Amino acid sequence: MIVHMASSQLGDALLRARLEAGLRQDEVAARADVDQSMISIYERGRRDPSWSTFRRLVHGAGAAAEVRLETLPAGDGKAFTIAELGRQLQETDDRRRRRLVLEFVSRFAATEPTHRVALLLEEPTPVGDSRWDALLGALGEHLAFHDAVDPPQWCTGSNRFLDRPWYWIDLPSVRRRVRLGAPTAFRRRNVWVDRSDLERV
Repeated sequence: MIVHMASSQLGDALLRARLEAGLRQDEVAARADVDQSMISIYERGRRDPSWSTFRRLVHGAGAAAEVRLETLPAGDGKAFTIAELGRQLQETDDRRRRRLVLEFVSRFAATEPTHRVALLLEEPTPVGDSRWDALLGALGEHLAFHDAVDPPQWCTGSNRFLDRPWYWIDLPSVRRRVRLGAPTAFRRRNVWVDRSDLERV
């Protein structure tokens, strides 16, 4: 089953609930115990809130949220390889790329542990953006490490590292948190992703 709502719809729903209640972002932030800058990110569709955060924000605006669940068609919902992820990243923009990475992590986690390593073996072709090439290397190493297997050799290629820092979400308040919470595989590649981002799906 899947929650059938695009990221832009989540942001639009949060914005609509807040405006209909006549509240400012900082007021909803205080009620929901969420940083105001994150509300701005969510409302602009730059990041998806977790379901629990979405509910807190909607409730903080004096509204309620419902979810409609649908059964996926046969064949959908299965894990795809990191090489397939790389091909999908080539064909879209950064917002959709973030969603695809989170979807990959979610499906990887739902895969039988003995089958996971096979999802990481084939090297992704270059995305056409060094940031995302480095992220794929970090992701492959990170997932292999957590399954107690050696990362594939392709993860250590020179094209899988950045010379300058890249922040998955580039806001000052997020940068501080990410500096403390980035997993080692990402940190050593200068790719700054908060560990919670990889665990929230």
